Amino acid sequence: MRAARGILIAIGLGLAAFGVFLVLTEIAPSRWLGIGVWVGAAILLHDGVVAPVVVAFGLGAARVRDRLGRGDRGVAVAQGALVVGAVLTAITVPALVASMLGNPNPTILVGSYGIALAVIWAALLVVAAIALRVSRTAVRRTDRAARTK
Repeated sequence: MRAARGILIAIGLGLAAFGVFLVLTEIAPSRWLGIGVWVGAAILLHDGVVAPVVVAFGLGAARVRDRLGRGDRGVAVAQGALVVGAVLTAITVPALVASMLGNPNPTILVGSYGIALAVIWAALLVVAAIALRVSRTAVRRTDRAARTK
């Protein structure tokens, strides 16, 4: 485990160094501030919104997991759906805001971002609900089978 963690850290640091190299060599210095603001906003969004929501959901999921007993796979799927939804929302919101503000170039931002985001969240909620239901049903069947033996 320690070796795998070290390898992943080395890969992450290598990719970060490559990214810094590309910024310094391929992007005009006048754009560095904008990139810095974007990276800072991404970090704030992750640490200030996505991570706390996922942790709160995880704490709530622990209660659900206790009720389900061994059926925690459904809870894990629901947690995964929340993370996917949060990341997709973080990606979509800037495009949604930009499309609402308007753009002089009609070929940019041509999608219906609000509708797409709503459909994605609806699909994620359905997947999470089905996973929780299947998990709970499986636990009940296992418990019934154990009681009848």
